[in-house]
Amino acid sequence: MQFDKLTLYRSYDLHTPDIPERSVLYFLEPINVGAIECESLISYLIRLAEVHCVTPDKLIKHKIYPFFWGHDDLSGSCKGIVGRTFTNRSHIKLLNFSGWYTSKLVESLEILTLRSDLTCLTMMHWHELITYVYLLRDCKAWCPLCYSYWHQNKLPIYEPLLWSFEPVAVCPQHHYPLITQCPHCNHKLPIIAPNSRTGYCNHCGEWLGNLDKYHIKSDELYHSEIALQSELIKILGSLIAFNTKVFESENGSNHPISVDRKVLRSQPPLPPSSFHEKLYTL
Repeated sequence: MQFDKLTLYRSYDLHTPDIPERSVLYFLEPINVGAIECESLISYLIRLAEVHCVTPDKLIKHKIYPFFWGHDDLSGSCKGIVGRTFTNRSHIKLLNFSGWYTSKLVESLEILTLRSDLTCLTMMHWHELITYVYLLRDCKAWCPLCYSYWHQNKLPIYEPLLWSFEPVAVCPQHHYPLITQCPHCNHKLPIIAPNSRTGYCNHCGEWLGNLDKYHIKSDELYHSEIALQSELIKILGSLIAFNTKVFESENGSNHPISVDRKVLRSQPPLPPSSFHEKLYTL
């Protein structure tokens, strides 16, 4: 049998393709990195647990803390540390600031998610320049108007790092006082609990963005009080937003920055607001 021409078929590349490294946990993107409204590390941890349909205590116990010790044995001291994560207030509030546990948590989460920008969710870059004394809250604070707006517009619910600072008593977006007590059960909420969910009370499980449960009047704040809060938010917010620049500089950015540490050290620690007790009672 004669053929006028041969049929040419598509050839196949038999080389093994380069498969990118896979992360153990979801490559969850933090919210508003590089902005004043940047997400906090604890908020990121809670959201990461939510997208995996587990509670924060399960995520910490089975995925995060094994990286602290390099093995999966959760007996003895490791179990104790897991428990203290949710019972020691002074330890919890430092997770959004700096310290050994903060650095280990960031390191573990970056290994598990393959992200490299989670230090920007803390104040680790500034721990030598400012003190955490009078700066960090012992309990959770939130703006119900922000929660309501994000929920109505189907935006991610999260906790900005700015909300974890004690001197910040009002929301920079709405100029309404930050709330520290659940309007449903009147409990104060811990910074993080074993069953924490962003936007919900860990005691009663109710939604914290229900504006019908709050009685906030726009005339509760004086212009001088709003002006003072605006200055505090501007100072703290600039440090939070500047985290990204420091991160880029430390990682070989083409636009290195310089920080006059002597000038910053000469500044006194930020004082707590003189009127925040009045606002918290609303």
